Parts: sequence; C-alpha cells; structure tokens
Amino acid sequence: MEKLTHWKKEVNKDYLGSWDFIIGADGNGKPVYEEKNVTIKKVEKALVTDMEQIRKGNVNGKKEEILIWFNELEKPMICHAKANFKGLENATGTPFVELWANKKVCVYVEKNVKAFGTTTDALRIKPVVKRLCEVCGKIISEEIYNASIKKYGKAFCSAECKEKGEK
Repeated sequence: MEKLTHWKKEVNKDYLGSWDFIIGADGNGKPVYEEKNVTIKKVEKALVTDMEQIRKGNVNGKKEEILIWFNELEKPMICHAKANFKGLENATGTPFVELWANKKVCVYVEKNVKAFGTTTDALRIKPVVKRLCEVCGKIISEEIYNASIKKYGKAFCSAECKEKGEK
C-alpha cells in the first residue's frame, strides 16, 4: 500500500487520532488501520483546546481532559469517552488511574462511532493483542506483523511461512 496522508493529520497534530493509525486505503478509498500494542507512560489531567468550547463562546476554548501518554508514541491520547475508560480498566485489570502506568494495552480504531453529532472513526483501548503468524501460529513482534500486513496483506513470521502461506 502506498503512504497516504489523512487531512486530519495536518490539522490535529498535538493529540493522537485515528489518522495516526492509517496504514493505507482499501479499494473504496477508506482508511485501513493498524493496532498498536503500547505501554502506558503516565496519565494526567490537562487543559486542551476545544473547538466546541470556542463555538459556545468560551474565548479561552480550553477544557480539562485526561491525557494518556504511551512510551512508544510521541503524542498523548485524549481520553474522554467512557468506552475508553472501561477499556483501560479491562486492559490494565484495575479501575485506579494511578496504577495504569507501565501497563501494556492495545490502541485500535473503531469505525463508525456516533460522537459529537456525527459518525467518525475513534480510538479505543483493549487488552494487548498477541500477533501470530498466519501459517505457523508463532507469536511475532508488532513491527514484523505490521510490515508483513502492509506488504502482503497477511501476517508472516518468516520468508518460509510467506511462501507456504501464498500457496
């Protein structure tokens, strides 16, 4: 798949969004997303710019949100959806925010979520996903998994499995 740039990646640069998980497009021009297994670095409250607040007349345009920082990603994820808090609790095994640091989770994109009066693709969190070779069932690294999916459309752990899987 060729590298494509979603317009939101150019506009929303400070926080993670579905556009940061695009690995290409399907035959209809719709985004194809990857999942990322990541480690929570920290959880913090912060004031973030909120265009809805500005439209409502709040000239400051700031809103307090929960930010989730991950070791493997440069930007934090704004966590305001109840579904994400439930996902975090399920993935980490605890409802206590202070205990989420250093826990591994999987961030993925759920398509067609109804939010803010529209339908959009949204980030969600679930327990870590084990990446498996589609031929031999061996656990493979996320990097190899994503490269294989991007290049072949299937997950292979080796050239040997690739040859077997293409027969």
